Amino acid sequence: MKAIYFEETGEAQNVLLLKQFEKPIPGANQVIVKPLGCPINPSDFFFISGTYRFKPEFPQIAGLEGAGIIESTGPGVDLPVGTLVSFFSRNAWAEYVLLSKDDVLVLPNDFPVDKASQFTLNPITAWGLLERADLKAGDWLLITAGGSVVSRLIIQMAKLRGINVIATVRDDKNTATLTSYGAHVTNISKDNLVEYVQQITDGKGAHVALDAVGGNTGSDVLKCLQPGGRLIIYSRLSTDPIQLYSADVLYKNISINGFGIRAYLESKTVEQKSGIIQSLVTIIGHPDFKMEVAASFPLDDYQEAIKTAVETKKEGKVLFKF
Repeated sequence: MKAIYFEETGEAQNVLLLKQFEKPIPGANQVIVKPLGCPINPSDFFFISGTYRFKPEFPQIAGLEGAGIIESTGPGVDLPVGTLVSFFSRNAWAEYVLLSKDDVLVLPNDFPVDKASQFTLNPITAWGLLERADLKAGDWLLITAGGSVVSRLIIQMAKLRGINVIATVRDDKNTATLTSYGAHVTNISKDNLVEYVQQITDGKGAHVALDAVGGNTGSDVLKCLQPGGRLIIYSRLSTDPIQLYSADVLYKNISINGFGIRAYLESKTVEQKSGIIQSLVTIIGHPDFKMEVAASFPLDDYQEAIKTAVETKKEGKVLFKF
């Protein structure tokens, strides 16, 4: 089988290669999935560079997410061959992926493939962040990196719940789209974030902020929270630290928490996970819910796919399609 792999950490453009591997054979409680689509995510680049929370084992097949059809199963698996599943696991960018039966999420067979390919990581992250935010209709939510896929999902899900969203961007290319999703958008490259939030919330500030950036942006976000507000950090796009002034946190009784998708899922029972999946299938599967795809490439064109994912100015994910 063909697979994209790497033998050393580094920039994806420099270390990724393509070659033939032996097709895996399922053991007990394992399945072989033939992928239909796999997105190129920021986490993939962290993994390839060796800066992700778990490390590669060389030679390492790249890719951490996808969706496909169960092609074969091992003993102890009661999932039918032909079932559409999504997954978050290593070795995704290959013609066949060996997975534990516990690592696949079963989807309706008519679920859109482009959405299924992106189902396991970002939608569950968006759902979990909104659950952690615990906001009610009319409350104010501030999110950074507004043009990111996770932010686009959060904005749409929050709108369904009647939550007001303020989204930050660094240029205006995504402003029209995010506004159409229901967000109030501010370009922090030219606007003062604290002043904007105070104005749009009638001087009250945001109830909760979801920060994916850190650095100076994270520092400003802290100042945008109302008394009793909460900052939830879920990514680290900037390598610079957040500057935290004790008075900002102390006198406004602000709390700061981290959010990781794996820890979130590990805290859930099987029944709770099933309920989350069913809710997301209904929400995301609706034709009006947007999960844009910027471009699609076969595995053979991996160099162009990676270049497009790094450089693209289009909206949406870059996918490997099989």
